[in-house]
Amino acid sequence: MSQPVATVRGEATLQGPPDLAGLSVTVHRAGDSAATVRRALAAASADVGAAVDPQRTAIESGPGASVHVAPVFARQGRRVTGYRGSWSTQLSVTDFDVLGPLVSALSGLDQVQVDGPWWSLRPQNPLQREARLAALDDARRRADDYAAALGATVVDVLEVSDLEGGGGAGRFARSAALARGAVPDEPELDLEPAVQTVTGQVTVRFLLSPAVLGPQP
Repeated sequence: MSQPVATVRGEATLQGPPDLAGLSVTVHRAGDSAATVRRALAAASADVGAAVDPQRTAIESGPGASVHVAPVFARQGRRVTGYRGSWSTQLSVTDFDVLGPLVSALSGLDQVQVDGPWWSLRPQNPLQREARLAALDDARRRADDYAAALGATVVDVLEVSDLEGGGGAGRFARSAALARGAVPDEPELDLEPAVQTVTGQVTVRFLLSPAVLGPQP
């Protein structure tokens, strides 16, 4: 007779502070030609860079910038009445003390939209590993409970299957979506970091010793 096997699922949920705050910065411009819009976007992107420079040490390199330029058509027909475009970039802020001043500086620029922050954990954050190990501990406790109920013990591990958990996905805390000029001497934005939740899930197959089943009550 083969020995019994217990297949259990372990879960764990841990929380901790974020590592990064993501911001999206978009510049909008319009003009009578595509060349005019491109030049305006180039100048505006330089203004964004100047606003970011004082906080550069607190910002990690983003995925780069993107540009969009398109014609504007009349309501009827295909006549082009002008052009409009946008330039956008993503910023990852590591020092949250500069987040408020940075958002204020960027949103004070002409026709600039700022969205965020999106809070997130780095993939190598220790909380990720701790959640996986805590899920494995939970699976072992469940297996021990089942084994004890059968009058058996856990004697070996047959298989471990790591399931995709909740991860450290970025959470949007407060919207910093702002456009155009900031009001002079306005209070500094309070962008409180959002607690991050990491979920670990694992399925484990344990080999049990032979069960000792007593009579049913």
